Amino acid sequence: MKGELAAARRAALAAGAVLMKHYGKVDAEYKKDGSVVTKADRESEELIKSMLFRAFPGHSFLGEESGLDEKGSEFRWVVDPLDGTSNYSMKNPFFNVSIGLLKGGEPVLGVVFSPVQKELFSAVRGKGAFMNGKRIMVSGETGLSRSKVAFCHGKDKRSVEVISGVFHSMKSMNDTFRQLGSAALELAYVACGRLDAFLSAGTHPWDVAAGLLIVREAGGRVTDFSGKEYGMYSPDILATNGKVHRELMRVLGRAVG
Repeated sequence: MKGELAAARRAALAAGAVLMKHYGKVDAEYKKDGSVVTKADRESEELIKSMLFRAFPGHSFLGEESGLDEKGSEFRWVVDPLDGTSNYSMKNPFFNVSIGLLKGGEPVLGVVFSPVQKELFSAVRGKGAFMNGKRIMVSGETGLSRSKVAFCHGKDKRSVEVISGVFHSMKSMNDTFRQLGSAALELAYVACGRLDAFLSAGTHPWDVAAGLLIVREAGGRVTDFSGKEYGMYSPDILATNGKVHRELMRVLGRAVG
């Protein structure tokens, strides 16, 4: 995986430069589902795709903007070229580039790059998790009431309703429960201990492919809301330091039913 990791890092850094070039410019449009897309999204994804295909022409590619380019390979790159587009469009610096690699449908490599903070998170399965080359670990927090927990949701009715119920339950016991707006970066923050947990209803593979592996390699736990190990097409994700997972599952059980 050394070659793949090096290629993913190069692509993430180059895409980050594209995002910074357009940062602060107002060119947002809206997709059919109401989500925001910018010129930077498209330019970033085109660059990542071209760089990865030059290095690995036989690999498949799934991007949020361009969709699936299937090559029949056991390897598939899963990319969000600008995770946190709404934040980006209002010049909120909490956004990132997310590049994951699946082998046989399972994540084996993940890179998340925050260009404003110049922080690059990475992981290879079985090799640990790192930020700017230094190993990272999840937090040691054991109490949910003291935990820093972030959330996100899709635009579909079911996801909004689920998170609305969770929000009501969580806010009554933890006033730091909040939405930050960039799932891959929130997962990276769980991995390095800045957050103790992250949950989202209505996820897509490009939202989480890189970040979930980084959490696991940092010693955390990632499941769906029912407690099953997260799969790339699970509808919901719960990522924690492992120590507050069970308590948060109980809250989800009461809120979601």
